[in-house]
Amino acid sequence: MMTLAAAITFVERTSGGAVDKASRELFRYALECLGNPHAKIPTFHVAGTNGKGAVSMMLTNGILPSGHTVGTYMSPFVYDVRERWLINGKPVSANDFVLATDRVMCVVLEIEQGKPSISTFEIKTLVAFVLFDMLDVDYVVLEVGIGGLLDATNVIPAPVAAIITSIGLDHVDLLGPTIEDIAFQKAGIIKPETGIVVCGDGSPSVKTVVETCASESSVPIMFPNRLSGMTLALPGDHQRMNAAVALAALEHKFGSLTDSITNAVLATTLPGRFEIKVVNGRTVIFDGAHNQAAARGLASAITERCGPNKVVLIVAHSGNHHSAGFGKELLGVTRHVIVTCTPFRPQAPEAAAAFYESMNTSVAIVSNPDAAIREALGLYDKDVAIVICGSFYLASSFKKLDQDI
Repeated sequence: MMTLAAAITFVERTSGGAVDKASRELFRYALECLGNPHAKIPTFHVAGTNGKGAVSMMLTNGILPSGHTVGTYMSPFVYDVRERWLINGKPVSANDFVLATDRVMCVVLEIEQGKPSISTFEIKTLVAFVLFDMLDVDYVVLEVGIGGLLDATNVIPAPVAAIITSIGLDHVDLLGPTIEDIAFQKAGIIKPETGIVVCGDGSPSVKTVVETCASESSVPIMFPNRLSGMTLALPGDHQRMNAAVALAALEHKFGSLTDSITNAVLATTLPGRFEIKVVNGRTVIFDGAHNQAAARGLASAITERCGPNKVVLIVAHSGNHHSAGFGKELLGVTRHVIVTCTPFRPQAPEAAAAFYESMNTSVAIVSNPDAAIREALGLYDKDVAIVICGSFYLASSFKKLDQDI
């Protein structure tokens, strides 16, 4: 049997092909060869631009008090690749991960000979389905990668609930240039015989698209109201909406919400989502927010949790994310900005720095993330928090940052 290192190398392989028709066909053939594990377990399917991870974890925690076992497939990971595959809310054991990956690799390498490669995300999705079938979990919580309609996770039969979180302009090169285009792709997870659609975005443009898709499949739909009067472990108005979405889906499936279910949802935390550490006596907050809508939610959480004190922001962007739109949402809570670089697909920091300068915000460029945090720790009094955001890759670069440096 392969080693853990070999299993990680395989699922993270960079030789995986693009996601196209040929890759999808090979992916479906691989599922057949593996015994169609994706078709065996009741699933909560979660799509959306922002909030997928929080809702997925809230669902997982909400199911557990009922005594059921849960397999959860999430992306991206922050500190350890095995965070993508959770069993009862915890990263899969090394042994089970290796066993599932070994089965997938044997099939994939055999069927790829002389044919296009299966994409890296599809490889990870195969591992998820095999793992959850192998461990005979009672429910699966399945987070979409990108979009929904054409996503690898959408091979599943009709889910217990099709859950759509907030919709925003992200991945427009793949999903389309308008909110309506993106909403249509996300709503592609709705199938006839789906138990219910729960949508956390009630904006008119999104609501119309999702309602139409649900109606065409004759599936009931719910737009829950944001929770009020309850304290969540994850702060911010956006998290109160996420919790309302998770609770609505759980109530549909289990009939009633016990205190243990509700409390488990409210107590949910997860890596890289307003994750708080204390370093050299300073509060350091990690958040994977990377687009404008997510930055708006982060600003709400900072205001709620940090009070009137403005924060030092360490920010970096990867790929083609829009730094100006992101930064605009955080101006009101930012005392000083340090622009740095992500370890993967880094975006040049000069553009983001120029935006903050144009807004008369104190800003510096420190390209090395370790140097950026050291500089931030030396600024202001200890009651001024440091917030690290802009990319999950940036948060992951500080995985060894614990109590002191």
